[in-house]
Amino acid sequence: MKKGSLKRVFLIFFVVEVILLILSGGLTKNLEIGFTDGKFVARHVEKHGDLQEKITEEFQPDEYLAETGEHGKIMGSAGFYDFFAKVFGKAHAISAFMLLRMLLIVNFVIILIAYLTKKLLFDRPSKPQVLFEMLYSFFEEFVEDTLGEKLVYYTPYIVTIFLFIWVCNMIGMVPIPGFMEPTRNLNVPLGLGIIAVFVVHFTAIKVKGVWKHVRNYINPIENPMCLMDLVGEISKVVSISFRLFGNVLGGAIIMLVVSSLVKFIMFPVGLNMFFGLFVGTIQAFVFTMLALTYIGVEIGE
Repeated sequence: MKKGSLKRVFLIFFVVEVILLILSGGLTKNLEIGFTDGKFVARHVEKHGDLQEKITEEFQPDEYLAETGEHGKIMGSAGFYDFFAKVFGKAHAISAFMLLRMLLIVNFVIILIAYLTKKLLFDRPSKPQVLFEMLYSFFEEFVEDTLGEKLVYYTPYIVTIFLFIWVCNMIGMVPIPGFMEPTRNLNVPLGLGIIAVFVVHFTAIKVKGVWKHVRNYINPIENPMCLMDLVGEISKVVSISFRLFGNVLGGAIIMLVVSSLVKFIMFPVGLNMFFGLFVGTIQAFVFTMLALTYIGVEIGE
């Protein structure tokens, strides 16, 4: 695209934004984009309530519904929601429903990616095949350098962790009502952290044997700091989980605050790309590398 054409595109975009500002009634309305009755709509709507109320609605839906008496955003999944209301009770049903619905969507996306990647395997690699081969080779080198050649078969586990967290972080950028990052709910990072530490000790027992591994934590004669080591294992779960949770939740809150300040009209695309794409990818990589490092340290002792 020529430089003059690019300038015209930005000028048109600026004019459209100014028109939206004028039509918004002096920033007294919000721009609502989404699906209503199966139709895609983009409209300005009156929205009363302060920023704290919006944060509570977005990140503490159970508390918000209890305070306001409103109905949760079930997006046409009434039967699915009723099931969670019976299992978890109405006081916590909406949070469990929203989280598990997003996890089902994430799992479906990952399965779809795996299916399409396998279907597109050719002797002459396609672009998706090259991309995933590069990703797999990238992590395979890390696994081999950290755990050794004999444990290189841990690569699929490491790649799966990265892809799952990455898709969880990216799916919040999809502009569909009700979509959120599952990793901003503490249950998901905490579950991933527990699994990661479990794999660490499972691998250590497999490599060193049960007694040689366990005696480090129950034998104060050989290891006077065994109690501190037990606390350290718990702190691993807390550290790896809350790092992911805090960064994703913090980014989502910042996005909501900034978007509210501009009434969702001039949406900060650059900020969304930073917290969604860049920070989401970095946090997925950091979690994956910490899980791999924990295994390497444990089997190396």
